[in-house]
Amino acid sequence: MRIGIPRGLLYYDYAPFWKAYFEGLGHEVVVSRPTSKKILDQGTFVCVDDACVPVKIFHGHVMDLMGRCDVIFIPRLVSVCRDEYTCPKIIGILEMIKNSIPGDMDILTIAINNHKDMDMERKSYINLAKKINEKKLDVYRIVDNAYAIQKHTDEETIRKWTSLDGNKKAIGLIGHPYITQDSYINMNIMRTLEGEGYTVILPENITEKEIWHECDKLPKKLFWSHGRRILGGGLAMAESRKVSGILFISSFGCGIDAFMGELLERMNHNQYKLPYTSIIVDEQTGQAGVNTRLEAFLDMIEWRKKDEIDISKHGEGIHISQGAVGGSGY
Repeated sequence: MRIGIPRGLLYYDYAPFWKAYFEGLGHEVVVSRPTSKKILDQGTFVCVDDACVPVKIFHGHVMDLMGRCDVIFIPRLVSVCRDEYTCPKIIGILEMIKNSIPGDMDILTIAINNHKDMDMERKSYINLAKKINEKKLDVYRIVDNAYAIQKHTDEETIRKWTSLDGNKKAIGLIGHPYITQDSYINMNIMRTLEGEGYTVILPENITEKEIWHECDKLPKKLFWSHGRRILGGGLAMAESRKVSGILFISSFGCGIDAFMGELLERMNHNQYKLPYTSIIVDEQTGQAGVNTRLEAFLDMIEWRKKDEIDISKHGEGIHISQGAVGGSGY
């Protein structure tokens, strides 16, 4: 059986696991093509208007798979961590797809809710494997092997952060992986930063221990798993002083990003005072606008290094000494 996986939303978190899982069961995995104008336009045409652009892109990726596979895998991920939840649009993406995209489409799904029991995820994958195990293979071994491959991938991703030299030029790029790692919707922002000689650090590069350590400082527990990773990852970067600045990239209309971005910006301003800027993207975002913001942000970082200015002038009062001509000052 050919199982299609849309290259959007949580694909960037779980692609190694899903690929190893389905291929281990003897099925062929077909991934939708990288995001393009065609995929974005297709998704925008069928999706509800007030959805964020990553959701519209996901619709386009589902349409890209139609006719190229036997079933399309769209999981329902309610909770991936105890006492936490995913984005409401991720929880409801299955219903959005069913009601928005016309035509015949066979969907393979799975419900994952670790809100009360962290072992529910593994149980769910085992139950699904038993249903599609046409070759009567050892599903327990296959699921455990898929988890091992995902763990190895995550450890390799984290090694980029743990091995980072504090003297090396680095930028913290904060955002959901389906934005930071989708070069079409983010206007090749990673390639641009790397072309300027910077190492790009993502929240996925930060260890869970460091993320939890930073979020535990908050007066209240965050109940969005991806919001916790975004905020905790950004604070861990700032605390370490391994990055020269923080760039927050989000999609227009994302409530979680609006809240996490505001918290991160305020805490950075009050405690760390690193150069910080944000970029908001949607289906109308153009390359020129993003490049202008990036140039200004990188100029700010380079000027600070060159002139050894570590405190922003924003908000400082203008003072004239008492002996100066013109009075006592303001």
